[in-house]
Amino acid sequence: MRRLTSATCAALLALLGCALAMGLLGGTPTGIADNGDGSRVYCGAGLVPQTPTGRAAWLGGVVFDFDRTAPCADPQPSAAVWALRLAGAGQDPFSLTRLGWLYALGVALVTAAAAWALSRRGGWWPLLLLPAAAPLANQDFVRFFLSTFAEPPGLLGTYAVLCGTIAIAATSPAHRPERVVGLVLTAGGGVLAVLAKVSFLPVLGIALLVCLLTVVGTHRWRRLLTGPAVAVAVGLLAVGPVTRALDWQEVSYPGVNSFNLAYTLVLTEVPGSAAELGLPEAAQDYAGNGYYPNGPEAAPGAPVVLADPAAVRGASWAVLMTNPGALLRALGNGLIATEGRELDYLADYPWEPGNRPLPVGKALSGAQGADPVSFRGWLGGFVVPWKPFAVAGLGLLLGLVTLFVRRHPVVLALGRAAGLATVTALGLVGLAVLGDGYFEVAKHVWLAAYLLDAAMLAGVGALLALVVSLVRRRPADPVPLPDHDDAPTVEFPRVTA
Repeated sequence: MRRLTSATCAALLALLGCALAMGLLGGTPTGIADNGDGSRVYCGAGLVPQTPTGRAAWLGGVVFDFDRTAPCADPQPSAAVWALRLAGAGQDPFSLTRLGWLYALGVALVTAAAAWALSRRGGWWPLLLLPAAAPLANQDFVRFFLSTFAEPPGLLGTYAVLCGTIAIAATSPAHRPERVVGLVLTAGGGVLAVLAKVSFLPVLGIALLVCLLTVVGTHRWRRLLTGPAVAVAVGLLAVGPVTRALDWQEVSYPGVNSFNLAYTLVLTEVPGSAAELGLPEAAQDYAGNGYYPNGPEAAPGAPVVLADPAAVRGASWAVLMTNPGALLRALGNGLIATEGRELDYLADYPWEPGNRPLPVGKALSGAQGADPVSFRGWLGGFVVPWKPFAVAGLGLLLGLVTLFVRRHPVVLALGRAAGLATVTALGLVGLAVLGDGYFEVAKHVWLAAYLLDAAMLAGVGALLALVVSLVRRRPADPVPLPDHDDAPTVEFPRVTA
């Protein structure tokens, strides 16, 4: 009962925190307005916005109410479609507030399972979940739960991976049920993240690594089989969905990602590289401009990209590999872009019929990769641009330390969580930048921003736990012994026959 109570309290707190951050408990719900990406998801759930145009994009607000319609033939392959169908079951018309409650309930269930596993150590051990759960009280992250984007299941899956990792690291192999729960959370979260969006593949990669290295039980050889078996099964399960998502991207948006990579990143960071990309020299004049919002018509060399996107993508990567300085600058800019997680170009307030629609260009990407001038100005506007680098350095350092420090389970759990969260964030940043260049980069590294916040909190917690443990282990001051002359005299009674 003590463990169930602990898990229930943790779940209720997580549910309450998410609901309050989303504005579901009184006040105005806080969501995220559609910029055209959401239509690829809600059409698959058979929904149509309750607006005069039947669309939700670029209206200057979040469309919460939808009517029923026939599902579209080829929606984006995403777990977000399933979530919309599940949240809208039995309701017509449909409101996004139900979707928000569904994701909040998912956060609560993940928290309950992880808290139950951690409570094996003691009643206060579920507090180790705070680094993963606290960022979910930030509207910048949870407002995606009230949207039709593909990102929300990725956030929920990533949260499950962090909670499962902490549960595994804080328990011992002898705690079999608890470690199995951690494995389920980690593996299931990784699969959910990659099913949400194929660009979240690094989350699945880290989840598979954690499962592969997890030991369950005390038997000499059986304890080494459970984790790798789960990793292999999950990896095989994810191959099909990942392949379908990549094929859908190539068919639905041929050349878009390659165009953005070549023009917004490579031509910007490596001036004069047009010939190496197979583009005319005049393409350099269009450097820094993305495929949207003006389209590729004005870009010299655009037909080359659209004719063979794979060749241009490969050439772009080759140019970056031969120019490591440009590659490091690109990854650094992607890391700095995590500070723009508020995505202020996408409204968070409800749409009303009187709202004025936004210009398509502004609504689509804001200053984040639409043109070189606004992008550089946006990057230079951050007050503390070095913060992501400091957090990443701390996370990597603690991750390395936990490879050698094994005597402090709290430090071990939080340090490994910080290290794995940092590595995952860096993987997401690298995949975003090398996949779509600088275009709308803040939205593409938004999940990495959550992971860096979690890594920072876990790192601070690990350092505090290490300091406390060192203080407790200090030997107490010795008690001075009395001098021989001052020692009390003890007389024993005489025993006579």
